[in-house]
Amino acid sequence: MVVLAGSIVRMTGSGMGCPDWPKCFGLAIPPTSVDEVTWTQGTEYAPGRMLLANDTLWVAQETVLAEDFQKEQSRGVWEPYTRHDYAIFNPMHTWVEFINRLIGALTGIPALLLALGTFLWGWRRKNWRPFLWSLANLFLLGLVAWMGKKVVDGNLIPFSITLHMLGAVGILLVLTAAWVSLANPWTGGRLKRRNWLILAVVLTGMQLIGGTQVREQVDLLSHAGVLRSDWLDGLPAWWKWHRTGSWLILAVQLFWAWPNRKLAPVVRWSMAFVLLQMGTGILFVFASMPAWTQPLHLALAMGLLVSNGWSLMRLSGERD
Repeated sequence: MVVLAGSIVRMTGSGMGCPDWPKCFGLAIPPTSVDEVTWTQGTEYAPGRMLLANDTLWVAQETVLAEDFQKEQSRGVWEPYTRHDYAIFNPMHTWVEFINRLIGALTGIPALLLALGTFLWGWRRKNWRPFLWSLANLFLLGLVAWMGKKVVDGNLIPFSITLHMLGAVGILLVLTAAWVSLANPWTGGRLKRRNWLILAVVLTGMQLIGGTQVREQVDLLSHAGVLRSDWLDGLPAWWKWHRTGSWLILAVQLFWAWPNRKLAPVVRWSMAFVLLQMGTGILFVFASMPAWTQPLHLALAMGLLVSNGWSLMRLSGERD
C-alpha cells in the first residue's frame, strides 16, 4: 500500500503537497482551503505554523495573535522557510501526500507487533533468525522515514527519490526473509536453474533503478509543461536502454521460471508479474504513458522482486 501510495504521489505530482515533515504546513491535520494557509488578522498561530505570503512560505517562530504582518515580520515572528523555495498550496496534492505519509506511519504498528511476536517465538524455540529480520525491518522503516524527510527538505532532489524507493524494496525483501524463516523446511522438490534466478533478481533490480531514473526525467518534462503525448520524444536517448532491457528481463525470468512452474504457485506468480509488467511497459510506448499504468508498473516490479526473493530463499533447500 505504501509503494502504491508513493507511486500515486509521483503520478499526480504531489510530492511537495506538504512542504514540511512530519507535519503539513505546521499542522497535524493538513489544511483543506487556502484560507488556512493565508495570514488572517485576529487569528492565533502556534510556533511552526506555515503561511503563504508574497510567493514565500513563512514559519511562525513563536505564538502570535495576528495583528500586522509587516510589524510581526520585522520583529522576527515570521521567518521565511529556507530549506526549499516551494510556496504553493494545492489541496489535492496536500491530501494525497498526507495520506501517503499516514499509510507509511501505520506500517509501524504491525512492524512492532512482528518484532514482539518473533521475540516471543524465538525465546520459546531458541531460534532468533525471524526476530533479527524483524529488527532489520524496523531499522529500514526508520531509515525510509528519514529519507522521506530528506526528500521533502530537498524539494524532491532526483536521486534521493530513487534511494527512497530502494528502501521500500529492502523492506519488502526483509519481510519476505522473515516470512521464510518462520516457515517449515521446504520439501516440495528441487529448484532448477538457481543461478539464473539470482541473475534475474540482479537484472530486475537494475531495471527497477533504471525505471526510476526514466521517471525522474518524465517529472522534469512534466514540470516544464511538456504535454504527456510528447514525453517519450523528450526523454534522453539512454532511456531506450531501459526499454530494450525489458526484453532481456523477460527472457531471463522465463528461462528460470518455466522449468520450475510446477514446483510452487509463487513461480507462476513470477511469470505473471513479468508478463503483466511487460504489458504496462508496452502501453507506455504506444499509449503515451497513461497515468493509471504508472503505479501499476511499479507495483508489478515490486511483486516480481518479492516473488523472486521468496523463490530464492524458500525453494533453495534442495537444488541442482
